[in-house]
Amino acid sequence: MSRTRLVFSGALLLFAIIFTFKHHLGFSVGDSLLLSLGISPYTTSYLSGVHITMYFGLGMLACGYYLTRKEIVCDFPLLAKTLWIAVLVVIFSYSFMTDKLMYVVKWGAKGMSSISYIQNDSSCTYDVSSNGQALASCELTLKNYSNSAVVAKVKPDLAGSYHNQDDPLSNSLKSVRLEPMPIEIEPRKTFTGKLEFSGVAECPLEVRGNLKDIVLDVAVDGTNSVLDDDIP
Repeated sequence: MSRTRLVFSGALLLFAIIFTFKHHLGFSVGDSLLLSLGISPYTTSYLSGVHITMYFGLGMLACGYYLTRKEIVCDFPLLAKTLWIAVLVVIFSYSFMTDKLMYVVKWGAKGMSSISYIQNDSSCTYDVSSNGQALASCELTLKNYSNSAVVAKVKPDLAGSYHNQDDPLSNSLKSVRLEPMPIEIEPRKTFTGKLEFSGVAECPLEVRGNLKDIVLDVAVDGTNSVLDDDIP
């Protein structure tokens, strides 16, 4: 058994799991890496088509598993036989483990850096009237990983959450100005709930509908951030 080859194959196996599978925020490191390179993780727009991340990730996982098992099968035959069980345990507990790790990493964090937004659990129902009145009812999930409470003002970006940018509805949603809502998240707790937003539309188009994967504008201690996984 070569220690160098074992380290390489084990690292490849671990990287394949991290690259492929969803962490605590509901998407994978592979999706983020591909987006940073200007490559969509999906063959067609907005979470549809073939998931390229999964395609390449499973290939790396198979290679990493084969190489690791090959290196340990002579010296540790029992471990080699049960390696697939260990891999499955890590895969199925990966999201849970990364969530718990964040409580350690962000223990002393303050303000915006202490919270995370679970975008893939979010949704909004909106209603824009012909007189310009705009309403939105949103289901949102935010986590405070620090050891101190966080007070934030949040509001959904309806236009940013709508993915057909070239139709009249997009222009109407861009004109919607919603008032932010305050929330307080206790230390090391999760806020999950429905918030009701109201505002006006400068270019009203009487319409109502539903949106998922909401882009969220969050302000903490005077600092504004737009929280968006940026999955096209």
